[in-house]
Amino acid sequence: MNVKRLGLAAGLGIAAFVIFTQVKKLGTPAPVQTVVEAPAPVVEKVQYDNVLVATAEIPFGTRINETHFSWKQWPSEAVTPEFITQENSPQAIEEFTGGVAKSIIYQNEPVSERKIVKPGSQGLMASLLNPGMRAVTTRISVDTAAGGFIQPGDHVDIILTSAATTTTPGIGGRGNTFVSTTIFENVRVLAIDQTISTSAESGAAIMGSTATFEMTQDDSELLQQAVAQGDLSLTLRPMVGSYSSRGKSHAKIARNSDSQTSLTVYRNGQPQQVAIRE
Repeated sequence: MNVKRLGLAAGLGIAAFVIFTQVKKLGTPAPVQTVVEAPAPVVEKVQYDNVLVATAEIPFGTRINETHFSWKQWPSEAVTPEFITQENSPQAIEEFTGGVAKSIIYQNEPVSERKIVKPGSQGLMASLLNPGMRAVTTRISVDTAAGGFIQPGDHVDIILTSAATTTTPGIGGRGNTFVSTTIFENVRVLAIDQTISTSAESGAAIMGSTATFEMTQDDSELLQQAVAQGDLSLTLRPMVGSYSSRGKSHAKIARNSDSQTSLTVYRNGQPQQVAIRE
């Protein structure tokens, strides 16, 4: 009898313990999950400077006015010492007005002082020359300069037309003929008369009586010698492929030379070789 009571008491105790444990679990709140938020991205603020840029393409030799330049925001970290900033040169547009472009300045390109000749500067033409080159001027006419459509900044070939005396072998007769030879190629035109601008204000054609070319010292001497030997004509070269090299002389004009060359003359349909002095 006592054993049964002890078993019953033990069973009741176990049941009470289980019930107590379950009730305690039900009363315990669920654990709170901690949400770790990702840090907000750091946005770095970009600093800008106002930089002087070209509002449109400015050709070589263009006379500068206030419409050619404007201020444009430029990342400060990309600004180089050659750039002109509004902070350092607030009057830059006014200072450059009336100057001349020494080379092509493209639209939205930052302007540097080395590309502009300021108004009032000494040696304007000298500043347009490349190192080692010379400016040499010779006479031209509308008939010999592509009808007046050659402008400053263009590249041309120069042709010499000179008279030569021919002799017919076996007959003893003498006559005159004319020989044309290209003596210079790809020569840059610096000015027509005193015009060095190719801006829209100068018009499509520039009529002039003289042209100024960029040449080496030796080629300048050859050009002057060619002027004394005959008439010069200019042929305009295309823009594509004309600006990769400087003026080149064929050196076909010999200085103080008595050399002779052969020329084929056709008389009555028959070719005849004659000797001419260069």
